[in-house]
Amino acid sequence: MPNISKADRFVPDRLNEYFAKQGISCFTKIEEVYEYIGSLGKAQICSLVILSMLNLLAAFNFLMAVFLLVIPEWECETGKICTDDLCQMPRENWRWLNRDRTMVSYFELQCDSNYAILASSLFFVPGTVVGLAASGYLSDKYGRKRTLLAAVVLSLVLAVAQALSSTYPLFLVFRTLSGVTSVAYMSIHITYRDEFFSSGKRPVCYFLGLIFKASGLLILAGVYEAFPNWRALNGASAVLLTIPLLVVFLPESPHWLLTNSSSDSVTEVLLKMAKFNLGENHGLKEEHFRLSKAGKDDGKSSESGNVMNIVRNRAFLIVTLKFFFHWFVTSMLYYGFYYALDALSGSVSINFMIMGALELPMAAATAVMMDKIGRRKTLFANLVLVMVCCGLSLLKVSFGNDWTIKRVASIVGSKWGVAAMFMIIYLYTNEVMPTSIRSTGLHMCSIFGRIGAFIAPYFVKACNNSSYYLLNCLSLLLCGLAILLTLGLPETKDKTLKAHLGEEEAGVEEDGKL
Repeated sequence: MPNISKADRFVPDRLNEYFAKQGISCFTKIEEVYEYIGSLGKAQICSLVILSMLNLLAAFNFLMAVFLLVIPEWECETGKICTDDLCQMPRENWRWLNRDRTMVSYFELQCDSNYAILASSLFFVPGTVVGLAASGYLSDKYGRKRTLLAAVVLSLVLAVAQALSSTYPLFLVFRTLSGVTSVAYMSIHITYRDEFFSSGKRPVCYFLGLIFKASGLLILAGVYEAFPNWRALNGASAVLLTIPLLVVFLPESPHWLLTNSSSDSVTEVLLKMAKFNLGENHGLKEEHFRLSKAGKDDGKSSESGNVMNIVRNRAFLIVTLKFFFHWFVTSMLYYGFYYALDALSGSVSINFMIMGALELPMAAATAVMMDKIGRRKTLFANLVLVMVCCGLSLLKVSFGNDWTIKRVASIVGSKWGVAAMFMIIYLYTNEVMPTSIRSTGLHMCSIFGRIGAFIAPYFVKACNNSSYYLLNCLSLLLCGLAILLTLGLPETKDKTLKAHLGEEEAGVEEDGKL
């Protein structure tokens, strides 16, 4: 639907003329209302900024271990004999330069660093799986706003508890619970945010979200450089968690209300958005809305949060399984390239900042590509980019006497492609899933992403111990399989969000060509 002038928006008679010109008598879809009141109006911008603040916390919750479990600098005690291996020396022969820098030094985990990293992952990942499974159902059943607020408040409490932990086992307990709540708000806010926008503006949402996420990576590295203290990192996470509490001022998702509540509730929210965007004279009245009610009247209310509806639909199940694999591969490679930063020379925190900054131009380029050529083709192109960059390290050509330049080019290029893939699959999954199971479906996919994230450090370590090129060979294989699965995915560009699974079947079956 084309945009109309402000004059048309403000005058009811012209609104009726506009309806007549379009051959309709009222608004029947939420996306039509968004186009009329402004696809990127003040109401949408406020919700976008508030919800995107949660992207700042992605780095703190999922990449903090890169800094917390590093073995910091140490020095030999005066008059003592030292070797390069801390575990082969008496403890009194050496000392930490800054005992509070990481948990390894504070809790004396230096000779159990593998255990420490393993325990942190083993305790955090099960928490994320439980959080995804529970919050997806709760969000679809009881609403995006209430579930999101509960997750943010609990995460704030747990962040403070982690910062005040006196023992490592106690920290692991709070870390596990934090996994439940943090992954909940990270996934719910994306579904919540997307449902305030029409298809053409969602790539812009993801671009801004990636800006906040990249900023979070920079803040994480900056906090670690300025305040080299593991408690400071957890404290910074708690401070940032106070900002998303502004969600309390946002309305419930109109799409969720349409599927689970009365049409009057949806109309009330849309009229408030129109007033906020256009002022008192927006020209809209209740009689201009004839939004179809997706609830008990059409017998579909039982679908909300029910994962069995995916299993019963064979065509949609195949598409969902393809997304499971994409999430697994993307997440494993995304976090794997961060864990592989020690392959680059220089400071880990500086490399971390560079990689975070790299996501800004990536997000802009990916948003433009998704808007111009669609979600599927953009995903396909970035998978090819990752394959090319990984293949670069396998070429029997070196630059000078070592492989440093080639390795840097491979990691940076692959990081660009994988970060773009992450941005795409979040949006793509939300648009493919119908409203009744959108949050549940996204969270199911995220579970496979969490499994990939859990495997990432061990995947990188195993490959580096045997051969650096094995890492790239396996990455090539996974990307190749993902490319083949991409060919059968439906395109969602310029399509409205579906309310129920039955409405989605045609799109899944008809749109399978690249």
